[in-house]
Amino acid sequence: MEGINPQTGVLALWNDCAVGHEELYDKWYHDEHFFDRVSIKGFRLGRRYESLGTNPQFFTYYETESTDVLFSSAYQAQLDQPSLLTKEVMAGMFINVTRTVCSCVQRSGRERGGFVVTMSTREHGKEEEFKTMALLFGELSGVVRTEVWMRVMDSTHSHTRPRKEEQIRGQDQTVESCLVLHLTREDDARRVSDLLASKNNTDSDIDGYRLLSELRHEDCG
Repeated sequence: MEGINPQTGVLALWNDCAVGHEELYDKWYHDEHFFDRVSIKGFRLGRRYESLGTNPQFFTYYETESTDVLFSSAYQAQLDQPSLLTKEVMAGMFINVTRTVCSCVQRSGRERGGFVVTMSTREHGKEEEFKTMALLFGELSGVVRTEVWMRVMDSTHSHTRPRKEEQIRGQDQTVESCLVLHLTREDDARRVSDLLASKNNTDSDIDGYRLLSELRHEDCG
């Protein structure tokens, strides 16, 4: 298992796009939003995925140097000062949102695959179970990386006021923990997804996704 900084931050998002707005939604991501986020100091990369057939339709995650980055003034300022296009996307286009600030508490493997399977839960106390599952599933053919994420809260501020972007789109759902499996081929992703589902005895959501794009902080210069 790879040694990691236990404070490595992850912003995880699952969402749908309103029917008929897909072209503008993609334009927003690739012309503006992805760069704006990943260019913030402390962000390492962002990855966008599209569903293999389940819902939610999209999965996106950002990795940061620490969880503090996701509560920083630079990031919060973006959330509170959305562009005109962002306001348009938030107002009924970016829908059914689950968004959670997490810490990566376990990771194995150096590569990131072109496919991921996510297993997320809103139940408390499942991270140890997910850690065990990550070790088991990390041995399967086609799995090149496993991660376990756990929700973290902002301990520096007592306010609970939603940021401007969330005020526009409506309240987000959250998860408490998530298992992420990176795979190299779609067939393996579907097989692993089915295997996870057969072992799922909780209310966990299991979804498979293919990579759409990746942006790294060093490419934002």
